[in-house]
Amino acid sequence: MSSIVQHHPRRFHTFHYVYPVVSRRSGGLSIGVNLSPTALCNFSCVYCQVLAENQENAARNAHAATLIDSDLLETELRQLIGMVNDGSLFRNTWLSRTPLEKRILRDIAFSGDGEPTLSPQFSKIVQGVADLRREICTETTKIVLITNASTLHRQSVTNTLKTLLADNGEIWAKLDAGTADYFRTVSRSAIPYEKILTNLTEFSKTNPVVIQSCFALLHNKEPDNEEIRQYAERLKLLGQVQRVQIYTVARLAPESWVLPLSNEQLDRITETVRKITALPVDSFYSA
Repeated sequence: MSSIVQHHPRRFHTFHYVYPVVSRRSGGLSIGVNLSPTALCNFSCVYCQVLAENQENAARNAHAATLIDSDLLETELRQLIGMVNDGSLFRNTWLSRTPLEKRILRDIAFSGDGEPTLSPQFSKIVQGVADLRREICTETTKIVLITNASTLHRQSVTNTLKTLLADNGEIWAKLDAGTADYFRTVSRSAIPYEKILTNLTEFSKTNPVVIQSCFALLHNKEPDNEEIRQYAERLKLLGQVQRVQIYTVARLAPESWVLPLSNEQLDRITETVRKITALPVDSFYSA
């Protein structure tokens, strides 16, 4: 199972916009929807797999939006869901190693090569995916947005997310730090840490969120106790937190000095956060 989880390609067959993965945090099969084929993102995280795979192209295209062929995206998504439903996805592909209990489609996730909410077609495509989910998926299949929370202050985005949440959706928002200094080190973004915190705080007052946090060894050092304490205190300021997902890197990072935490190190962080926040917290190991 660990090798399947670590194999996380965002390209599948001839598809342009959709791809299957076996996800640790989804608990099984997830279909990714890539609204950032040119790596459009306002973060440059030290653990980002996109940067690790193609640093030159990702850096060149980091501020370049591209129009999505929404009709092609729908066709590809419909075809891939059909392959899940008839079982053909698990024949003659690397997914043939997927355990039977992991072959249920858990979610359709807006993730991909950048920040999905930066796409000018975000609202339109979310609505289309929601319509398709109701048409051909089971009721338990979720729609998930994985976001760095940088645009949660925009009315157009929050309106779209209310649609997503009403259609068996979840918002998985990133928060990888407890202090501004650590945030800058990890995210390498010009967006202030305080802005991310404000966005999360205001949004979670009226909408449920899942917090996703990636911690790693940076220059052979794990996050210190004070960093984790302050991180947990930030979580306590948020509103409707459904759960917290704490994980470490499972695949190649762009920087050689970014390495996965051990299971014991991750468990210590998780236990600290549980004690301080009393929130449901899950750990996801590197293997």
